[in-house]
Amino acid sequence: MHFSLLGPLTVQDSAGLALPLSSPKARLLLAMLLLQPNEAVSRDRLVAALWGEDPPATASTALNNQVVQVRRVLAAACAPGEPSRLRTAAPGYLLEVREGELDAEVFTRRLDTAGAAAADGDWARAGAEAAAALALWRGTPLVDLPTLADASTARIHELTLSHQQALEWHFEAELQLGRHQGLIPELTRAAAEHPLREAFHRQLMLALHRSARTAEALDVHRRLREALVEELGLEPGRAVQAAHQEVLGGAAPQRGGPLGRAAGGAPATSATAISGLPRDVASFTGRSAELHHLLEACQASITHEAGVIGIHAVDGMPGVGKSALAVHAAHRLAAGFPDGQIFLPLHAHTPGTPAVEPADALLGLLLSMGIGPGQIPAGLDARASLWRSRLAGKRILLVLDDARSSRQVAPLLPGTPGSLVLVTSRRRLPALPDAVPVTLDVLPADEAAALFIAKAGRPELTAQDAAVRELVRLCGYLPLALALTAARLRHHQSWTVADLLADLGATSGRLSVLRAEGLSVAAAFDLSYRDLAPDQRGLLRSLGLHVGDDIDARAAAALAGTDLRTARRLLEELEDHHLIEEPVRGRYRMHDLIREHARDLAENGGRDGDGHGSGSGGEGPGARAAAVDRLLDHYLAGAQAADQHIARHHPVPRGSLGARPDTVPDFADLAQADAWLRAERVNLHAAVEYAAAHGRPEHAIALPVAMHEFLRGQGRWHQSRVLHGIALEVADRTGDRTGRADALTNLGVLDSLSCELTLAEERYREALALYLETGEGLGEARVLGLLGDVLYLQNRCEESARSNEQSLERYRALGNRRGEATAGLNLGYVHYLLTQYDQAVTHLRPALELFRVLGYRLGEANSLSALSAVQEILGQYKESAAGHRAAFALFQGLGNRFGQANTLFSLGTVEQFTGQYALSAEHQQAAGEIYREMGYQNGLANTLINLGYVLRVTGRYEQAEAALREALHLDREHGLVRGELNALLQLGHLLLETGRAGTAVEYAEKAVTGFEESEHNLGHARALACLALARHATGDHAGAADALDRALPVSRELAGPAEAEVLNQIGRVALLMALDGRPTDGGPTIVGAPAGGQAGEGAGAAAGAAEQALAHHERALEIVRPMAFPLQQVLALEGIGACLCHLGDADRGHARLREALRLAEPLGTPDAARIRAHLEGCDSERG
Repeated sequence: MHFSLLGPLTVQDSAGLALPLSSPKARLLLAMLLLQPNEAVSRDRLVAALWGEDPPATASTALNNQVVQVRRVLAAACAPGEPSRLRTAAPGYLLEVREGELDAEVFTRRLDTAGAAAADGDWARAGAEAAAALALWRGTPLVDLPTLADASTARIHELTLSHQQALEWHFEAELQLGRHQGLIPELTRAAAEHPLREAFHRQLMLALHRSARTAEALDVHRRLREALVEELGLEPGRAVQAAHQEVLGGAAPQRGGPLGRAAGGAPATSATAISGLPRDVASFTGRSAELHHLLEACQASITHEAGVIGIHAVDGMPGVGKSALAVHAAHRLAAGFPDGQIFLPLHAHTPGTPAVEPADALLGLLLSMGIGPGQIPAGLDARASLWRSRLAGKRILLVLDDARSSRQVAPLLPGTPGSLVLVTSRRRLPALPDAVPVTLDVLPADEAAALFIAKAGRPELTAQDAAVRELVRLCGYLPLALALTAARLRHHQSWTVADLLADLGATSGRLSVLRAEGLSVAAAFDLSYRDLAPDQRGLLRSLGLHVGDDIDARAAAALAGTDLRTARRLLEELEDHHLIEEPVRGRYRMHDLIREHARDLAENGGRDGDGHGSGSGGEGPGARAAAVDRLLDHYLAGAQAADQHIARHHPVPRGSLGARPDTVPDFADLAQADAWLRAERVNLHAAVEYAAAHGRPEHAIALPVAMHEFLRGQGRWHQSRVLHGIALEVADRTGDRTGRADALTNLGVLDSLSCELTLAEERYREALALYLETGEGLGEARVLGLLGDVLYLQNRCEESARSNEQSLERYRALGNRRGEATAGLNLGYVHYLLTQYDQAVTHLRPALELFRVLGYRLGEANSLSALSAVQEILGQYKESAAGHRAAFALFQGLGNRFGQANTLFSLGTVEQFTGQYALSAEHQQAAGEIYREMGYQNGLANTLINLGYVLRVTGRYEQAEAALREALHLDREHGLVRGELNALLQLGHLLLETGRAGTAVEYAEKAVTGFEESEHNLGHARALACLALARHATGDHAGAADALDRALPVSRELAGPAEAEVLNQIGRVALLMALDGRPTDGGPTIVGAPAGGQAGEGAGAAAGAAEQALAHHERALEIVRPMAFPLQQVLALEGIGACLCHLGDADRGHARLREALRLAEPLGTPDAARIRAHLEGCDSERG
């Protein structure tokens, strides 16, 4: 037995055959045990590794089941009666691994031997042992099990470092043995992958120097030195310096002993680095001691020879400059982290925005790494594990700003050395493991004065001026207060510091909640507020009522009750006063302290901290409520207007808004609507939560409805589920029956996308009853169509057709033309699934034309794709491929990746039929990648089935079986009956072609039963033909004849290439029985003839079977000859030729086989070899 960890986990028996262990949990269990071979691993650790920190109540029992599964797999490779390798051993389980069976142990032993040989100067042996160790390395250990990142971080890191050591000894041995020229490409690659590892650079310098490439050797030294000095503040070590002197002196390099370990960190492995730091502050002033301490501590942690994760927590009071220091330091350190720099606000103190939950923060981080929504698990532990696994071996600088607690931060930390984390928080974080605290106090007087002078733009001032020193004292030495006060001086060139002192002294001691060492910092805010014009003050107070994170001019106009032009002007003026910032063009954000101040002003009737009025009338409770209502109305109307361009059924907006607010943009097309929703998505979410908590039920219910189609298309299914959960709770609380129905309907859509089909159907049926009860016709029409979708996914196509027909009738009665077209599209697709192709076209063509008339490109694309699928099945391949390409262009223009995946899948299917197998595989794989990203298991399973078919017909059986079995698992796991039947059928053919006819019979029989029950003629006929082939291969000739007798009438219900495909299979089995030369035991040999053949009629019956087979193949050829369907032409010609040879007409048979071979050879399938065998047999008969 052989176990492999150095790369993906594999297990092989003594003959080198892979043992099947497909269950993810079982593979995790085996990997955990192999990380500690011959040692007991506790049940608690195993449960934690398999199910995370919050395992289900059944975890203990489930662990037992996984142990049994692993034991069963390992037992297959053991001798009979041999004790199990996996044994119970307190406090858990132990896996017996014998010498030489685990690649990681062999690797380590080889490396130890190489090190000992190097120490003795035996470089030939050292090189041989290092090479043998490197030969075992297949990639990152356990790369296919990323959830083990936590449990195996230390061991994997140890193995990775050992791999680098093996490379060093291999290179050194080659150098010592004089084989330097062939080593240069390998060393160049290693030095590039490990830019701070001195050993590789030293060896590259020597190899280049020995090869008379001295200039290049010196350039290697220059680049290494620059990198070390700039990124780590270090000079190269003595070994590199010695090599450098040898190169400079022109002497032949000295051969030395084994290399010492180089300074440097983990390699940069990402293809593209993430750069997400905010802009650095150009006038950053002060904090020199803290900055020096922070930079020094960070560099010490990342260069620590033991390898640690640098975590530095910057804490201090509000406004003290934590974020500014962290960002400035991050920019100074960024070059040392080539894999990326990320800035993540955690919003512990952002009014109106809840603190970011760790799971949501991880979602954002994983998305920033380029991971698709569908690939990101739901749970906190799973997301944290995936995050840590993606950071393994990378050098990332992560800035976590405004953290609430250690609990919020801990799951976001990397798991392996090499990365650096900077955290800012108003609180100390003593529970954060291994974090180095950096506590910021107010600025020293000199630095505070320098900061004020720099911000004020008054170079004539000095820190020694008494007025300046008094001013910074009154500002509490807080950077935020200093910056705001300096801004007033900068914008009033006629003012002096004495003028500011007079005002500041008059307002000192206000807003007692904002204090530093007993000094008020609110005075700075009061001064900035009093410096504003009345309309500017009014907008500032309004912004304090904002429920979201950022705001644009339209939403600001709604809040303030003003026009758009005025709002834009006021926002620009507030930005000039540094009371808001514009991080993205056209979108504004307030610092959290200023927002709190603005909110206080609004709630105090517009009076500042000194009791001064606003000059424009204060806002009472009614006015504040009206402002928020205007904002919520703006967001709801905007979302509903955008939804008009996105939704499939031309929705009727919910709620009772009345006239549409003037602030809502006029969306010219879907692209503009989509862009607005992308920009406002977070604010819309905050608006829903605010409305639910503050007695605005209409907004809380209607906003999720308006956002649904957008979130669905974006793959943000989790967010949509959260919002609709809120809407459902509010609807139940307020007795809104229509609101409940809307929420149930959209939750059902999310259930269907997640393949929770039973739950989706339950929600749809309850929603339908509610719509009928409330007389909500549009909701009834929509949910009937959605119910039809989930029914056909469960293989209940007749029920699906009826539901879609009812949906179409409702839409027509309502005059909803977009809904009518959508229902026609759905109904046409169901008829396609039922093999009722004429009826399918009858619905699809009008739907396509109606979408075009309406200018609804998404519907046009979907209709084109569905119509092309019908053309494909009818053999109209040129038209079908053109339609799919046109649909793909539409989906691409809309940015709809889901639609792009669907058309790539369908285009790949057409290419299968036209023999373009390489292109088909490429398109199926591209579609599957998108489906995986989005988490759409139904689409993924279908692409795997089609890919399995292509791999099978091109002879790549092992890969084909892996794809088909994954598809079968997905279909069964998610209750996708039709997909399961198709996977069984394809596996039946594969098993038959790989000599496992008995199992093929079992699979084909299951497929026959399922397709027959669902009245799917094409699948039924295909499955019967496969069953006949499989039964014949097992010697069950009577069973084969029975299957063919059942297949013939079903095949006559088909049309086009589908009929030809089945006829070719029937003809093939009939000829096989003719070649047997005898009738079957339990039925007629001649396929399709009446029962009752007799034993004495063997020769005549065999000839009759061959004639029947010939007729079937000729009919198949007649069907496909006019079509571009080369594979079925090949099979038909091959069958005709074989039949003719068997019947004694060798010349005609030979000609047909030659024609078949000519068509088969360009396809790259195994058929050509089989046809050549037929030709040889025909030639022998002719001879």
